[in-house]
Amino acid sequence: MFTFDNIQDDEEVFQRCVLISGRCEAVAEGSDTFIQVETRSNGDEISFPTQKWPMSHGWFKALVILTPGVNSIRFMSEGDESQSTVTPPLHLAILVAKDSPLMIDCPARKFGALSGAHSSIDAAIAKFRLTAYMWQALTAEEMRSNGLGRRSFRLEEEWAPDTLSQLTQRQLTMDSTAKVHLIRADKTVAELRNAQFAQQNPRAAKPNELHEIFSHSLKGYGAPFNSEARPVVAGLILDSTYDAQNDLILAHAALGAHNPNGLSLGMIGSHLTYSWPRFLEEVPDCLLDLAPPGDQVGNDNGECASMWEACSVGQGAFLHEVGHAFSAPHTTGIMARGYSKDWPKCFLAKTAFSVHAETEGIEPVTPTTHNNCRWDIRDMLRFVNLPHFNHPHDTVLNKNCPSIEIQDEDDISTMVISCEAGIVRVLFNGMAEGGPSVTNLQTSVRYTVEELQHRFDMQEPLEIEVLSRNGKHTTRDVARLIANISSIRVPGTGIRLQKQSVMSREAPTNSWQWAVMFKKRGLDGTLVSASKIDLRVGCILDGAIVHYKDGTQIPCGPRGQNGKDLNMGGHQAKKIAIPKNVDVVKVAVGTGGSELRGLRIWLSNGKAMGALNKRESDSVEILVPGSNQRIIGFYGASNLDSWQSCHEFGIVTAPKDQSIPDSVYDMPELQNNSDSGAGRPSKKRKIDRVESETEDEATSEDEDNGYDDDSDIDDNED
Repeated sequence: MFTFDNIQDDEEVFQRCVLISGRCEAVAEGSDTFIQVETRSNGDEISFPTQKWPMSHGWFKALVILTPGVNSIRFMSEGDESQSTVTPPLHLAILVAKDSPLMIDCPARKFGALSGAHSSIDAAIAKFRLTAYMWQALTAEEMRSNGLGRRSFRLEEEWAPDTLSQLTQRQLTMDSTAKVHLIRADKTVAELRNAQFAQQNPRAAKPNELHEIFSHSLKGYGAPFNSEARPVVAGLILDSTYDAQNDLILAHAALGAHNPNGLSLGMIGSHLTYSWPRFLEEVPDCLLDLAPPGDQVGNDNGECASMWEACSVGQGAFLHEVGHAFSAPHTTGIMARGYSKDWPKCFLAKTAFSVHAETEGIEPVTPTTHNNCRWDIRDMLRFVNLPHFNHPHDTVLNKNCPSIEIQDEDDISTMVISCEAGIVRVLFNGMAEGGPSVTNLQTSVRYTVEELQHRFDMQEPLEIEVLSRNGKHTTRDVARLIANISSIRVPGTGIRLQKQSVMSREAPTNSWQWAVMFKKRGLDGTLVSASKIDLRVGCILDGAIVHYKDGTQIPCGPRGQNGKDLNMGGHQAKKIAIPKNVDVVKVAVGTGGSELRGLRIWLSNGKAMGALNKRESDSVEILVPGSNQRIIGFYGASNLDSWQSCHEFGIVTAPKDQSIPDSVYDMPELQNNSDSGAGRPSKKRKIDRVESETEDEATSEDEDNGYDDDSDIDDNED
């Protein structure tokens, strides 16, 4: 408990720096420690970096920096675990060419030929600032209505003339308001308007070039856009224009990229900015205006037949790209262009006639009105686990993906779903179950196989998707899970090994079933541990090769006769060492079409290796051991026709808390032998060289630890 000598709650002061003194009664006599001082303004926004001041016998003095307005000052004794961290903001930036006229496209309807009211750089800044606050409000309401609390990103703010209300323009009103950075590019207007950079040009040679130029200009500007600060930026290209002769919008690209270790940018051109409101008083008019924009401005995506539709597409598409910058892929709602028709429903109690779709407006708009301008729950879960959406009371969640496995429980096969961070939603073929939910988290959900077989036709595709509170999700094919019952009883014991795998959509008619453990019998009968794993990835997944300390190796794929195993390809092949007391803890498999694309594994020491080959329509499936399980080997199946690619790759797991008998490594179903699995122990294979490194000397080759565990989107998405 703190007592203060020279200040009281709700006291008004008129200087920025205040000296405060007092005592922390919880500190024992004679002990010397520190206090930490945290200053917040604007609600939960930390307005000055947390400071540390020394205490002596519980007494302290501290200089506290304030900001205009209401300040909340928090004192914490050293070691107080409830202290919070600074929440980073969304930055707003406008890119201007080095010879820019500082004007935007503006039709006659908006007095484009008569004044700069809607076309000047000041108008663009005001429109951008108000739009960002609209994004913030929409996102907070979406979070609240989905049980995640009234949370949103905060905006970088500064003490500056406030432009949010038309009334404040009559006299200068200073306030803490969103800061808009002007970023000068090293390109001319003509260079930015190069048709080869125009994203909507089907023959553009460099449709991503504007994103590169914007990113380069931000980094050249310096703080707060340094890569090490990991900024997230909403970027507007000022010098966009409509080329009526070629029916092409120039200096425009709608692109967003999330980089967890550097600069994340969601950007768009300014070609629709004329239709945005400058002030709060203009929001209703801009979202109900049926007037046509005219022929001198671009009709983006053919959806901008009226002023309100141009406003919806412009503001909504920009938020879509900011969503990418905040890590959202193409899901549903806002991330599937749901904003173009329904944007006004988020802000008004009625909507206007759609000139583009020729549909009547809706009156009134109520909470039950259909609205596709929503954040997908998957996206919101991603967002709330970013520091930009932190609340002071948030706790750190376990980062593991949900696990889905079939277990035998008292001779009843059960699909067990588990996640320590809490399961938010379970969906079968996209349809959500009644529970769990955001407000009713569960760490474990169970379905008996009999129940699933009764509810669903297992001859038809059945996909289960599990979302967890930490923003992760797992998707599996239920029919394949059940068909490949993932339980192996170890003879003479009560131990059961578990199996889970990823399979291609189509299985070949001629395949090789294999299993390779991380231990094997040596020539002298003793067990030999794996020393490294060679991940064989080319254009698709060929398989893997497990190397052992005695110099032998076993392929995760077809065996050859007389010790002559088939060669695996893989121009992206990489090896990762398995040091002593280090386990494989996670496996990711890239899938696409009828093939497995790639493979990546993680070790308990934090190292990771492999390539996933994820293309636009592909996916990545994560295999993690169930609770109280550890990975002891791989299993799968490979195509024996044409090239020997994998069409199934999985993990074998064993209980952590039980000693595994040596007999496990003699079980026929856990062997990969050249006689197609007759059960003989593996023999010493003929190899090109003998690996001589010891466990302590082993190192990963071509190590690459920069992979984002959850990255399932391209760097740039339109």
